[in-house]
Amino acid sequence: MYLGIDQFSGMVYQGRVTHGYVVWPLPLLTPAKFVSATASQILPGNFDSSDLPEYLFREDTFDPVTRIRRGRFYKRSPSQPQQWVLMADPTMGANYPGKKADTYTFQSCTPSDIVSSSVAEQQLVIMGTSDAFGLWTVVNKELIYTKEVVVTLKARRSLGVLPDIDWTSVPGDTALLKDKIECLLDDAYRAGAESVVDRAREAATAILSLYLQGVGVEDANGKDLGTLTDLLDKQNGKNGQRIVRCAAEIPQRLHSRSKHAEQEKRDYLRPIRAQDAELAVQCIGVMLCDLGWAVW
Repeated sequence: MYLGIDQFSGMVYQGRVTHGYVVWPLPLLTPAKFVSATASQILPGNFDSSDLPEYLFREDTFDPVTRIRRGRFYKRSPSQPQQWVLMADPTMGANYPGKKADTYTFQSCTPSDIVSSSVAEQQLVIMGTSDAFGLWTVVNKELIYTKEVVVTLKARRSLGVLPDIDWTSVPGDTALLKDKIECLLDDAYRAGAESVVDRAREAATAILSLYLQGVGVEDANGKDLGTLTDLLDKQNGKNGQRIVRCAAEIPQRLHSRSKHAEQEKRDYLRPIRAQDAELAVQCIGVMLCDLGWAVW
């Protein structure tokens, strides 16, 4: 199946190759880009009004509560524009006997073009442009009788959402912690899962370092996260601030999974996914709240 966007009027046509009819009401078409969830940087496609995106997403349904969209992807045809011959419209009752239209043409994506979240190399879909975009995960795909693939997308939401921080309650110089929190929030929307976990680990390190130095543990200055969690146990006992320690260990453990040496030693390690990154970010929020520095 093909989609054609009229070069002059913006009307949308649907059909086979260069013969089609008007789609009415006009479908919601959004520029889309596929990226790996492990990419170090996630950015939308870069184009202006004179360019065409490589992919378009045609939305069929959207549930604002669950943030789930269903629709179809179309890939830009190699040559643009193409001339279409319009046929009678079965829904509008309009007849265009032999009328020709110059269109920007897109062909429906095949199942192999779209990688779902069930495979090892998870893909994300960036919807929109650099001015306004969102991240979505492919959770299901179905082939319908027109040979188009209907895709179910779920919003990558809640990632990077932290509680409100009361900086006046944070002891010592907070400049470094603020920088780590800002980097985490920025990467949560623009980077892959592994990068988000790395930023969460850095934020956890900054949090524990500030806390321990604030209670008089000078040895905490300049230490890595593993040493800081040991110092936390030594300072408060095994069960003191236990939740803070456990929350700090999660991004630490997830971070080690992305290392080549760990992957070679442990064949069973699964790849880090967006859900793992979301968990790492939520752990930072738990640490901030349990230390009394923030509230949800």
